[in-house]
Amino acid sequence: MKFIDYVYLPFAWILEQFYNLSNNYIVALFFFAIVFKLILLPSSISQQKSSAKMQRIQPKVRRIQARYAGDQRKIQEETQALYQREGYNPMGAQGCLPLLIQFPIIILLYNIIYQPLKYVLRIDPKELDALTKAVEKIVEIKNDRQIEMTIMDHFSELSGAVSAESATKIEEFIENFSAFGMTLTTNPSFDAIKNWSTSETGAKLLVLIPVLSGVTSLLTSIITQARQKKENPEMAKNPSMGCMTYGMPLMSVWFAFQFPAGIGVYWIFQNILSAIQTLVLHKVYRKEKIMAKELVYETVMRRSKENNAKAIAKMKNEK
Repeated sequence: MKFIDYVYLPFAWILEQFYNLSNNYIVALFFFAIVFKLILLPSSISQQKSSAKMQRIQPKVRRIQARYAGDQRKIQEETQALYQREGYNPMGAQGCLPLLIQFPIIILLYNIIYQPLKYVLRIDPKELDALTKAVEKIVEIKNDRQIEMTIMDHFSELSGAVSAESATKIEEFIENFSAFGMTLTTNPSFDAIKNWSTSETGAKLLVLIPVLSGVTSLLTSIITQARQKKENPEMAKNPSMGCMTYGMPLMSVWFAFQFPAGIGVYWIFQNILSAIQTLVLHKVYRKEKIMAKELVYETVMRRSKENNAKAIAKMKNEK
């Protein structure tokens, strides 16, 4: 077993348990997406708190900009000094740090989803190797990552490559890997759009996955931007926000056409959960409450320092 397999195993085990409980891969992916969101929840909460802190110190930033107008270097120095005094991390509030944390986990999860025979069904490596060699005789494999998806697509032509027990497990899994006539091992195709009148129903339905991926991504972006416009107007004026709002949904559509439909379904779940999470975190961690707690904490710390200074001065006078 390779080292990376030990990294995958805990997440693969979770997906396997959800599949065993539901006997439905789409349901398993949904709960798997929930687990992913829970893993990253501390990062999202930290981002919400950082955004509230930014809103509180924004007037101080504006005063620095007004005081040193025309001297960009001085503005940057004073702003960075302010951030250090306030314990504020601009990367955390603007979304860079959470994205950096999420990226390797997303790659890890995608690789598990790409290899359900290995990680969910736990088919013996020797049998997987035999299936790989058998399918390579039938189909040209252009992308090694999609080998297991290709095996599932052509499994009816690979009889005898595995034991009867494994064959039964794989056949049942393939049946549960489909939904509403869609085969989730297949990539949505632009050809289905070009030849809409003659395309099969399953191929037409697959096109809905990139569309839903884009729509749910746009919904999440709109909700996020609406919150920022209300809570932090200065950040909302950033030109990059418009690019993120409409650029990410377009990228979601494009990516959903590049991967098997199962990946697109998982991404739709992620988008929906992200939208819900944004609304819930805004309700639970309201910025007004966070700012009030910060002010109370600062007042307590300032009075504590003043009392300590008075005590030290009194001790010096007594000596």
